Amino acid sequence: MRLLSTTLMMIAMVVATACDLVDPSRPTVQPDEEVFGNLLDAERSPDDASQWIVRIQAGTPRALRAAEVESGRPTPTVEKGLIVTVTVGADAIVVAGDRPAILDEIDPGTEVVVIPVAGTTRMYGSSDLRLEAATLMDFTTFRRWRLPNLASTEIVVVEDPELINSDGAEIAPIPVGDGGILYFSAHLRPPAKEGDSWHGAHREGLVNFDEEIIPRERTFRTELVGGDWTQPRLVEFQGLEEAARVRVTWVSDDEKTCLVTVASPGEPPWIGRATRSKPGVAWGAPERLEYLGNDAQDGVYLTGSGTKIVFSSMRDSRDRSDLFLYDPKNEDSPLPLEPQICTLGAEWSPRTGPLGELFFCREDRQLIFSGGQLRPLRLPGRHRIPFTQATPTSDGRWLFFCMPKYRPLDPDQDIYVAPFGEDLNIGEPIPVDAWRP
Repeated sequence: MRLLSTTLMMIAMVVATACDLVDPSRPTVQPDEEVFGNLLDAERSPDDASQWIVRIQAGTPRALRAAEVESGRPTPTVEKGLIVTVTVGADAIVVAGDRPAILDEIDPGTEVVVIPVAGTTRMYGSSDLRLEAATLMDFTTFRRWRLPNLASTEIVVVEDPELINSDGAEIAPIPVGDGGILYFSAHLRPPAKEGDSWHGAHREGLVNFDEEIIPRERTFRTELVGGDWTQPRLVEFQGLEEAARVRVTWVSDDEKTCLVTVASPGEPPWIGRATRSKPGVAWGAPERLEYLGNDAQDGVYLTGSGTKIVFSSMRDSRDRSDLFLYDPKNEDSPLPLEPQICTLGAEWSPRTGPLGELFFCREDRQLIFSGGQLRPLRLPGRHRIPFTQATPTSDGRWLFFCMPKYRPLDPDQDIYVAPFGEDLNIGEPIPVDAWRP
């Protein structure tokens, strides 16, 4: 189906080249479809230093063309004169070689794919297609993500359970204290094509002893000892052995209290509080916080409070989550946060900082609410680098967060760490396995 839709898209582009011959200066709106081709050149915009102007020779990638010929459905040839002019702004995502990239480091001739910003694709005359890029990536990365049947086997597999990051999804980092103790959640990524296997480190709690794979998410704990991270160990809770998701989202500095999200198939998630007498001993069964209601997840206490909880929920919408606050002194039930935080987008993964900051995600963007102001957080670079689930250390000096690799079905999420300044600037990200404070 994916190859067929790509073929139809290319046919539409060919048809578009024959349109609007009467008035070449008048642009015609085109479908906002993925555009394939070879990079010709990239240069700074003379009108805006934060933007780049990229020219692409439209055409079908070699691997895709060969696959469609083999299947008996050869792709129509795109006119050689069709040039695509792409505006790449600071908010665009640029990826090459499976990593965030700089445009002038991508070699001319490289096969690339552009995903347009909605409503920006226009045709001028018969051979000048213009659009604004939401994402520009090399075709090698794109085919791993969207065309797994064409993907090569050159990906380096990381499935070592002694490491934190793997080819699975490592998410929801919770640093304790200065970050020398880390709780994180993980799940395996499912097969994307016939003959494929589950991806990720086969940790305790994610697989049975007979190697049967069960779609589960579990929380693990690791600690820096002697300059190295200890092997991540399963965080177990009484009575939750069969739950589909057990995710720790807040841990006290003394590791004697935590909040945990629990979900079972066909049931809404709920938040529980678990305690223990001291670190190192078993956690007790989580006490369900009934006053938060059903469909509550990712709970965190407000900084300095043991009663006020911020959490995410879809209780007011079937297709998106919002953030809610439970304050036992002010209301009997949780209320949504203020309108600049709760919008028509999906807000999720609330976390709190040492000065009362609220970190949270809206769609795939990381935001911070501090001092009554809402600001986006950015990693250093000319273009936007996606990251989510940011959580600061107790002193606010370091930020733990997740960054994706583009993979089919589920993204391969890894945990990174970066310095975090008082001006809210973030330093260069470091894979958590290599981080040493």
